[in-house]
Parts: sequence; structure tokens; C-alpha cells
Amino acid sequence: MKPMNKKIIFFFCCALLFMFSRCKDNPIDGEGIFPPTLIPFVAYNSPVWHPDGQFIGFNHTPIKSIHYSGNNTYPDKFELERESSGFWLINSDGTNMRRIFPYTLLNPAWSPDGNWIAFVAGAQIYKMRFTGTTFDTTTLVQLTTEGRNFFPSWSPDGWWIAYDRSLADSSGPGGIWVMKNDGTMKHSLFGGAFPNWHPGGNILIGVIGTSSTSIWTRFVRYNFNQSTMIDTLPVIVGNYNLLPRYSPDGTKIAFTSQPYNGQAQVWLMNADGSGKHQLTTEGVEINTGSSLSWDTLNNLIVYTKYRFDNWPPQNGTLWIINANTGQQQQLTFNPLSTN
Repeated sequence: MKPMNKKIIFFFCCALLFMFSRCKDNPIDGEGIFPPTLIPFVAYNSPVWHPDGQFIGFNHTPIKSIHYSGNNTYPDKFELERESSGFWLINSDGTNMRRIFPYTLLNPAWSPDGNWIAFVAGAQIYKMRFTGTTFDTTTLVQLTTEGRNFFPSWSPDGWWIAYDRSLADSSGPGGIWVMKNDGTMKHSLFGGAFPNWHPGGNILIGVIGTSSTSIWTRFVRYNFNQSTMIDTLPVIVGNYNLLPRYSPDGTKIAFTSQPYNGQAQVWLMNADGSGKHQLTTEGVEINTGSSLSWDTLNNLIVYTKYRFDNWPPQNGTLWIINANTGQQQQLTFNPLSTN
């Protein structure tokens, strides 16, 4: 596929900014007034660890100030630095936070070699080359054109991209699809959502399942080479269990789990579904895209801390948790609140 010209890129990026701001379901007016009964604004979201392990990409709109009235635990006003919104990088030690692109990217996913990023705009999947310091917009390529497509996931060898096709239409069924990294050879694999590759390259994990009384989910494993379903992994019954992500060595699966009307948390289990245990206790954000990402070199997970029942100063910031020890480190920060 041919790269898009600069004029098309300009209009695409404008549409991208509008689309992503609409997708958040965070109604914030031009003055930054936020109705406290709605989901609070999330300044940092969709963290994705670069394959070299040195830095993390994420979407960010800086908060200039947060205002609380009296003893309220929810802010009634945000002042945002909208001119600084975009896709940012930060070193894994918390240093050198910098904006590299003036637009946010929905469902960002680095290629295994770190030279490309796949993302979603207007319910279609694109890719764009990463130079090591910024994105080369002249390489922007649209990979899908039909259906509504989300959550791209690169195969470990970089040749394939699995993705979540949310609706069936005349061009094909909904579920988990796969395509070559140039957008060719698209085909459906199985009904499901939120695909992720095992680092061995032949297994995909996804989420399936609904019941007549309440929404619930199952994790399923699919053999890509043999085009067959392997098995169903046990999950936490009664919870929304989403976004399974294999550890770099393939022995663990991190995922988010949320009880009905409860707070979502990061959980961890063995690759066979055993040994489930909760990693976080103070909440994880699951509404704006990709909730968590593994470091490819260590047993670390980056995620967005989030609570819906109150709004502490750390709400909507990036944190790192050690999957072995549970030790946590705050990576990004909001400004101090004002009353």
C-alpha cells in the first residue's frame, strides 16, 4: 500500500483528534468544567512499553489545575493544557517525559522490532513508522477499510497483526481477525475480542462469552498454525474479565477484572489459568483503550491507576508494578489540587 500524501495526513490527524476525544466518553466543555457524577478525566492512558524496554508511550493531555469544592472527593473543574495533548514518551525510570506527536493514538501497539506503531482511527487500523525519536507521517498506511476494527496485536515475528472486529457486516463476521502487516490476507479466526499473541508465536488468546443474566467473559486459546481452538481458561466468575496479555516469557497472563458496580483491578495468572491472584488494590482504568502493558525485559507491568468512587491526586496517572513482588512505583503525576 502507498503512503498517504501530506494533505491527506493533515485531514486524517484532525479527524483522529476529534474521534479520540469523542471515544473517551468524558464530556468536558471548553472551560474545563466536569460534571462530578460522570467518569473523571484521565490525563494518562493506553500505556505501551517499547520493545527495547527503555521507554513507554502513552496518550496524554496535561492537567493544568484541579479544583475541589469544600470537602468533595470529586473535582468540579479541570483546567487542561489542550495545546499539549498528544502521544508522549517517558523513560522507564520516570525521566525525560516528552511529546513526540500532537495527536493521541487509540489502542497503540509497537511492532516487535519497535520500528512501527499500529493504532486505531475512525474504527480502522493504521500503522506508522517510528524513527526512534518521533513518527514519520509520510509512512502512514491504512491497513483496514471495512468493518469496525480495534486492538491491533503484532505477532512476535512481526509478520501478522491480529485485531478485534467489533461488528459483523456484509464484508465478514465480527470477532478476532488477522492480516499480514501490510494489510493483505485478512481473514476471520474465531469469535472473540482483545486478541494477544503468545511470545512463541503460534497461540492467540482472546475473550469470549455472554450470559442471559449478566455479561461475563471467558479466555480462550487458539492455535494459529493449526487453525483450531485449544481450550477455555477459567476466569473470575461474575466479573468483567478483559484484556489478557501474555508475559514476555509466556508463563503468565495479566488481565483486568471488574466486579459488577465495582472497581477494576489488574490480576495475574499462570498461562494455564491456574494461580490467579490480584495485583493491584487501588484500581485500574479500563475505559479509554489499552489498560496495561508488559516490559519485554523484566517482570514489570505499566498501567493507569484509576478509581471511580473518588478522585485522589494519583487518579489517572501511570504506575509500574512488579509482577513478582507487587512493589509499585508512580511514573507520572498530576498537579496539586486546589480547593
